[in-house]
Amino acid sequence: MCYISDYGFCDRLSQALSHGIGKADAQVQLIDLRSSDQQELTALITEAKAVVIPTWPINSDVDLQESIGTLFAALKPKQFTATYDSFGGNDEPIDSLANKLRELKQKEALSPLRVKESPNPIIYQRFEEAGTDLGQLINKKKNIASIKNLDSNLDKALGRLSGGLYVVTASEGSDSTFRQSAMVASWVSQASFSPPGITVAVAKDRAIESFMQVNKTFVVNILREDNFQKMFRHFLKRFAPGADRFADVDIIKDLAKGGPVLSDALAFLDCKVISRLETPDHWIIYGVVENGNVSDLSCKTAVHHRKVANHY
Repeated sequence: MCYISDYGFCDRLSQALSHGIGKADAQVQLIDLRSSDQQELTALITEAKAVVIPTWPINSDVDLQESIGTLFAALKPKQFTATYDSFGGNDEPIDSLANKLRELKQKEALSPLRVKESPNPIIYQRFEEAGTDLGQLINKKKNIASIKNLDSNLDKALGRLSGGLYVVTASEGSDSTFRQSAMVASWVSQASFSPPGITVAVAKDRAIESFMQVNKTFVVNILREDNFQKMFRHFLKRFAPGADRFADVDIIKDLAKGGPVLSDALAFLDCKVISRLETPDHWIIYGVVENGNVSDLSCKTAVHHRKVANHY
C-alpha cells in the first residue's frame, strides 16, 4: 500500500484501504513514497501480490520522482494494481496513472478510486469496502483451497445446523455524513431473557462489521417463509464499494433507531451492541433488543438449510 506522507488526504485514505484489506485477512505493508529506501521499495513491490498506488503531486521533488520511477520499474508483469486519488489539490490525473498501468499490462484489481470532494465518512467507508474487495481477491485461491481441505464428514455434519434467514441493517450519521449498510445473516440466536438479547455472527470482512461496535445500534429484519426470495437475492449480490444497498428496496426509515426496517420483513428487532466476542473469522455480536414488532403473526420465519458447513 503506497502513500505519500503529508500530501492531501493520502495518509488517511491509505489507512482506510489498509483497514479494509486487513478485514479480509490479507497482510498489508504501508510504504511512504516520500521517504522509502529504493532497495526496500523494489523488494516490497516485487514480492507483493498487489500494489496500490496513489496520485502524486505534479510538481514533485526529485526524491519522490525517483521513488515513483523505482515503483514502476519494480512492478512484475500482470501484477494486480489499484489506484486512488490523494486529493492533494495538484494531483497527477488518476486516469493518466490508470492508463499507464494498463499500458504496462498490469491487472486492474479495482476501478480507480476517485475523490471529488474533501473526504468524509462516506468516502472513507467506500475506501474501506474497496480494500476488503482487494483483500478477498488476493486470498481467493487460498480460501478455495481451505474449503476443499476441510474434512468432508465433519463438514456435512456441521452443515446440518440450520438457522433462520435475516437481513441485518445499520445506519449512522446525518446529512452529509449519513451512511448505512446491510447483510444477509443466518447465524442469529436469542442469547438472554432479561434483558432480552441476541447474538449475531458477522464475518470480519463484512462491510457492516464497522457499524456494529459496542454501544452502536443495528436492526435484525426477520424474513418471511412465503416471501423471502426477493430480499435474499438482493442483499446476497456483490455491491460495488460505497454502493447504496437499499436502492430499489422498500424500507421504513424511522421505525427503528438502529437502521432501516424492510417493508417486506416478517418482524424486526432494534438492538444495541453490548459486547463482542472474536473468533478466527467472525465477530459474535451480543445486542440487547430495545424494540421490535411483528407484521403478520400467522406467518413463519424463512429457514436456511445447508449441505456443508465450510461456506454460507
